[in-house]
Amino acid sequence: MDNTTASHEPTDGLSTPYDRAPCGLVSIDAELRVVHMNQTLIGWLALDPAEFTGGRPNKPTDFLSLVQQNDPHPRALLGSHLALLSRGAHCAPLEIDIPGPGDRVFRVEVGIEPVLDAKGAFACASAVVLDATGRSMAERRVAELQRELEQRVTRRTNQLVAANKDIDVFSHSVSHDLRAPLRHISSFVALTQERLGPGADSQLLQYQTSIAKASKRMGLMIEGLLEYARMGRVSLARQQVPLSPLVHGVVRHLRAEHPARAIEWVIDDDLPQVRGDAILLAEVLRNLLENAVNFTRARPAARIEIGQWIDSTGERVVFVRDNGVGFDLEHAPNLFALFQRQHHSMDFEGIGTGLALAQRIVERHGGRIWCDEASSEGCTFAISLPAQVIDPESEFGRLPS
Repeated sequence: MDNTTASHEPTDGLSTPYDRAPCGLVSIDAELRVVHMNQTLIGWLALDPAEFTGGRPNKPTDFLSLVQQNDPHPRALLGSHLALLSRGAHCAPLEIDIPGPGDRVFRVEVGIEPVLDAKGAFACASAVVLDATGRSMAERRVAELQRELEQRVTRRTNQLVAANKDIDVFSHSVSHDLRAPLRHISSFVALTQERLGPGADSQLLQYQTSIAKASKRMGLMIEGLLEYARMGRVSLARQQVPLSPLVHGVVRHLRAEHPARAIEWVIDDDLPQVRGDAILLAEVLRNLLENAVNFTRARPAARIEIGQWIDSTGERVVFVRDNGVGFDLEHAPNLFALFQRQHHSMDFEGIGTGLALAQRIVERHGGRIWCDEASSEGCTFAISLPAQVIDPESEFGRLPS
């Protein structure tokens, strides 16, 4: 359409359909004054028809003042839009909400093509006005729900950060406070055993040995508690981590630590690459694989497999499967709780910190860990790690050391 010959008002032949259009139509000049308005919009806004002659206002009328839109922001937007159109510049369509009678809301959609007079000069801009009451109410409700959700998330996040901070401070403090008296107990037990000598009462020596073992075990538990607290404070050194070579490195160390064990290692060399802290991820693998080595000790042909599967969402899940003694999964609700063990300490080594540490590291990487299968024929632990890590500390602030 050649805008140099366009008119900013309808011809007589089109006045009836123009005025009765199912939407509001208005033309606005560069000074934000109404040039022409159809009867539909005059009726929607409950304006006095006597103030218009053939859709033209009888006196200069500011459009936004007419519709009682007093917010300076829409005025600035509309003024800038009309100024650009008057200079022949290209601009994006503009949408402005205006109030109507009875809590109705109308959306003014100002076009991007100027209406020019017979001399080719800018005359006005055309706008279509639609009843957006329902849409506006829905948008406001969505915005309110979003604000409410953000406030709730912020509140819960602050509570979680505070709780984690309290737990870390408590465990760190308690662990340090317990180490000193425990060292005294261990030292005096050792001195007492030396004073008693091998010829002392056998029952008394047995008591002394039990105290020494319990002290040693408590020392290991304190070290585990300190390590668990440290995992909540240490920063993640993010990098791309291919899991296959990481697994091979952990397995080499375990083979060196258990040279007498005949274990069949089955390792998938195409394990996924994730983004995270290589040292901490190696700690996760070490804990899981040490568990597998420990609980396959009674098997003459031990087999430990590290592989992957694709779940229903297309995500690659890494698993550690062994043919060890396993356990009853139904009786292990606190499998990943600190110091929880599924077997007696006399039968298998460990103090019950490995799985808790593994879970904390995995969750700090934005992933999850679970026991997928457990029976008397062994068990399978699964890990799901995102390709891009989201560190909670990056959004909610680092916990104090």
